[in-house]
Amino acid sequence: MKTIKKILFLNPPDPVLVGELKNQTYSYFEPPIGLLYVYSYLKDTKKYDTYFVDLNIEMKFITKKSMEETIEQIVTSYKPDLVAISALYYTSRNIFHTIAKKIKEVDENVKVVLGGHYPTHITKLTLADKNIDYAVVSEGELGLSDLIDALNNSSGLENVEGIAFVKDGKIVKNDRKTFWQGFKTSKRLPWEDIKMEYYYKEGKNFLYRIYKKGEIKLGAMTATRGCPNQCTFCSSSKFFKHIWRCREVKLVIEEIKFLKKNYGVNTIVFNDENMAVNREWFLELLNEIKKLNIKWIVGGGLSVRTINDEEVIKSMYEAGIAAFNIAIESGSAETLKKVKKPLFLSEVENLVKLIRKHGNAFVVGFFIVGFPFETKEDFLGTLEFGGKLDLDWRAYYCFQPFPGTELYDYCIDNKLTAEYGAEDCKEYEFHSAAEIKYIDYTKKELNDLNYLYNIKYNFLENRNLLLGTEESLKQVERDFNYVLEIAPKHFFAYFCLAEIMKKRNDIEKRKQYLKIAKNILETDKSFDWSFYISGLKVNVNKSFSDILL
Repeated sequence: MKTIKKILFLNPPDPVLVGELKNQTYSYFEPPIGLLYVYSYLKDTKKYDTYFVDLNIEMKFITKKSMEETIEQIVTSYKPDLVAISALYYTSRNIFHTIAKKIKEVDENVKVVLGGHYPTHITKLTLADKNIDYAVVSEGELGLSDLIDALNNSSGLENVEGIAFVKDGKIVKNDRKTFWQGFKTSKRLPWEDIKMEYYYKEGKNFLYRIYKKGEIKLGAMTATRGCPNQCTFCSSSKFFKHIWRCREVKLVIEEIKFLKKNYGVNTIVFNDENMAVNREWFLELLNEIKKLNIKWIVGGGLSVRTINDEEVIKSMYEAGIAAFNIAIESGSAETLKKVKKPLFLSEVENLVKLIRKHGNAFVVGFFIVGFPFETKEDFLGTLEFGGKLDLDWRAYYCFQPFPGTELYDYCIDNKLTAEYGAEDCKEYEFHSAAEIKYIDYTKKELNDLNYLYNIKYNFLENRNLLLGTEESLKQVERDFNYVLEIAPKHFFAYFCLAEIMKKRNDIEKRKQYLKIAKNILETDKSFDWSFYISGLKVNVNKSFSDILL
């Protein structure tokens, strides 16, 4: 076999760019940190010629061509011996396999490797594709490096940890047992090797609801890896085996300083699974961040128990936290117990009070409803619990049985859903209820009620709308306009913008928004708002009559 010398690292495009998500018109690009770490690890060995390509940036801003045309152009030009593809999300499955197919069409001798959650948890389906030669399971630094060493040395793959392959028609999967200890002392990522100027140039980011785009320049990074918890709906525990690691504080700070100095970054998004596990380390990090005069958030959410502490909250504010994303998950004590979430509801209530006591940051609560063991009463309880908390916004998600989770196995074992990849398995929809058998409600009921409570608490009874101060009205106005960027025909966004104008006594703008809302109801057939209007007892006719005054 040809010696592997040239390695192409490929980040797949957002499904929107290739027309995979018909009901979504926006895309969101940020640096693919996980793949960058693997790229950096291989580059630092100085044994290979490495090249990093993010197809989001290439297709959107550089080639402005289709995915297949862009891949052909890159593979033909660079002539790699091996292509390492990041395969994170199940909703992008078709994209991963299309990329592999196109690479082999351009050069059948190129070795194709997939790494990430998809090949780790859906290994059989991944390697059923003849265009995919190998899979890296769990984290990729050691797995890909050891795989390439074994291929170049012809030493056999049977003892290589963290990879999967086909031998004699059967899949061989060597789980990762030892993890990369170098993460603790890992220095900054090679940001100069990617086209940083294009990230966040377009697309949406939650922080644009709090600040204007011109006010902040975003940068993404990671300070920790893994999570020690065993939540049954999350695949992180199997991916990282409950192992939590943190980088040295001084190295995290050096990376922030580099991003600030070289790219003008003034706001950091930490993409960590459970950042604040080690209180002493976290407080040390906060103390150093405080000196940098930046804003920051933890994008994936903060564990309630790890920050439910007055000193921690005060330190987070002093360090410039822009928003609290809180992973609450459920308003049912029984559900929390069943999903093995280490949390009491009283801790949630106390944390929200602490956050409000020490500052005025934007607070978001993450919730999941529709677990396979939940009744209708159970999930309604969660929706109502979220509504009673003093939050600026609630992110209500429906449960999905993602492969690699304990609850996925539960659903398969109890014949509640089809195995992922089977002919009768429907693709997962991120904002929709799962295709499973529920106890006393249907998928449609769950979707409808979940969205109804979203409208009730995030729109009609929005905290900032009810407060009515000019500062709070500016915030909720940004919230609703952000929604309209994503869903331009959102009836309740316009209807509630009209309520803002009513509080400001701006009659003409109120009429403008009501006219748009009325027109949506009368002409837009893509979505039926009537269930939510009647279910929430909204007197739209009374409001519309004001247009004529």
